[in-house]
Amino acid sequence: MKKILLWVVVALLIGGCQKTTPKQEASKQVEDDIVSFVAVGDNLMHQKLLDGAKTEDGYDFSPYYTNIKPYIEQADLAFVNQETILGGGKPSGYPYFNTPDEMAKNLHDVGFDIVNGSTNHALDQGYKGVQHSLEVFKQYPDMTYIGLYESKDDRIQVVEKNGLRIAFLTYNQTLNTTQDYPSYCIHDFNQEQIKQDVENAQEISDIIIASCHWGVENDTEPQPFQKKNAKLLADLGVDIILGTHTHTLEPIEWIEGKDGHKTLCAYSLGNFISGMLEEETQLGGMVSCDFHKVGSEWTIENVCLTPLMNHYEASDLKDVYDTREMFTVYRLKDYTDELAKTHALQGYEGIQISIARMQEKVKERVSSDIQIDM
Repeated sequence: MKKILLWVVVALLIGGCQKTTPKQEASKQVEDDIVSFVAVGDNLMHQKLLDGAKTEDGYDFSPYYTNIKPYIEQADLAFVNQETILGGGKPSGYPYFNTPDEMAKNLHDVGFDIVNGSTNHALDQGYKGVQHSLEVFKQYPDMTYIGLYESKDDRIQVVEKNGLRIAFLTYNQTLNTTQDYPSYCIHDFNQEQIKQDVENAQEISDIIIASCHWGVENDTEPQPFQKKNAKLLADLGVDIILGTHTHTLEPIEWIEGKDGHKTLCAYSLGNFISGMLEEETQLGGMVSCDFHKVGSEWTIENVCLTPLMNHYEASDLKDVYDTREMFTVYRLKDYTDELAKTHALQGYEGIQISIARMQEKVKERVSSDIQIDM
């Protein structure tokens, strides 16, 4: 893999991200050798979200994504972390999740191209659940399911678009169950293996993205484990790190590795959508960038973080837990004070939901050399 050039983003002085405007027509993008990319965090299906998606014939989760779909489908490539396994059998929420098969179709229809399944809930339905999930996603050959593997030959998965080859690597710190599974199925943070993975990926790709399921739930700062492994990946030449698991938005920054290589690291993108009850778990992030071919090398340009706001209401504010409903996700810039007043957590256990409060959190966690669109 040729060394990636990092362009200084002069657009910091511009009010918004280029990624939140409609894309150029596809033919123009191919001509310019540009690939647009977006990534979001944890798609977490609690029981109340399952209940809300139930139909006469099965499940339909698509209404949850109505407000965000335009910004996902406009990208050439879009990534999501499917936190809860599509394990077959009876659907269930916390603590042993099992998300219905219809979720794969819904994610496909929203516009996602890459779906990560390597999470702490991957074995909630045992290894048979992993096998079932793999079979479900095979029904969508234009969508790549990463993180759970059928053989040792699947360690590196390459997605190609407009001449760009992106190698996806996945690493998982924690599993909730100790059930037996093949060692090749889920990849842990074995440093020697990571070094070999990156070396092999460099031979077959132009860009390397590492999906890292790590950290401590509800933390808003990365743990030493995250920082150590992020630096390792940067030193090895990985270009982007997409962190998941904490259900909170953690810092997003550039990490300088060996030889001056710069790695974009989102320690955690937080929840994409969930039914969690903490203030911090309502704030997520959508990171976007353009990959641009200049001569024979691919550059990373227009890096931007668009904050996301989880929203749901409750039919009985005295019993928020049991009456949560109307789940959806907005860009924070599209969220309103009127919506904030109707959030089920407004006043719940002292929580105050406000746009200004969320904006301050974002400013504290995003490096000054990365655009914020809010």
